[in-house]
Amino acid sequence: MPTLAKAQLIEPLSPWGAAFDQMYLQLCRDRVPILAALGFYAEHDLSPPEVNSDAIPTKDEEEELRQIASALTVAAAASADMPTGVLVATLQKVSKDPSLFFARELPQPVEWAIADDYQRADEPPGTHWRDVWGDQVATFPGEVEQPTDLNIAKAANAASATIQETRKAGRTRNLADQILAVRLGAIFRRSGQPIRRRNEPVMRRGKLVFVEGGPVYDFLELVLKPLRVHLRERGLAAVTTETIVRRITDNFPKAS
Repeated sequence: MPTLAKAQLIEPLSPWGAAFDQMYLQLCRDRVPILAALGFYAEHDLSPPEVNSDAIPTKDEEEELRQIASALTVAAAASADMPTGVLVATLQKVSKDPSLFFARELPQPVEWAIADDYQRADEPPGTHWRDVWGDQVATFPGEVEQPTDLNIAKAANAASATIQETRKAGRTRNLADQILAVRLGAIFRRSGQPIRRRNEPVMRRGKLVFVEGGPVYDFLELVLKPLRVHLRERGLAAVTTETIVRRITDNFPKAS
């Protein structure tokens, strides 16, 4: 009989507001190519700013980049040493007793999993992730509301279900890759561009070789930079563009 994972309910420090801030600032530096890759400027009938522009991002640019930074920070938290079974067990316990959340002592991966699926009403999950972090992200613009017991319970239950749905029996998976596939895949899909896995010819060492590529690969290479720095500095498992794209196409098998 398999051993059931036990919930982990205590961790005294949650520094992920600072991690989000750092990743967001790095994304801002590359905001022009990132947003261009998403068709942002064409959609808003705008001319892209100069690549090295020091102009302050607009409110719409900020919101787009914050969604990306949120996905990266959730993935960073998931890369910490917390077994998936323990994460799921903890989320299930919080879904049954949301008062555990309000003690503000939950482990970092648990808090970010809740934030990533948090909803006030019918808006996309994670839109109001700042509600979960409260004063830890008070320096960021945007309205913050006190989360309710019901919404915390719903978010914990949704996060638990999402993680369990993406697990494959007998196979160890990098949860960060899956989080990035779901969140960044959804962001890229909103651009209206198809998500395909395809081989493209490139020259390497004077030889023609074929590698996986395309618009979604280019987008991921741009936005993953801050997360890769974060993971490398802490000696955590790396994330790869190819794996994320494979997971995206697994999630959206009918993409064309």
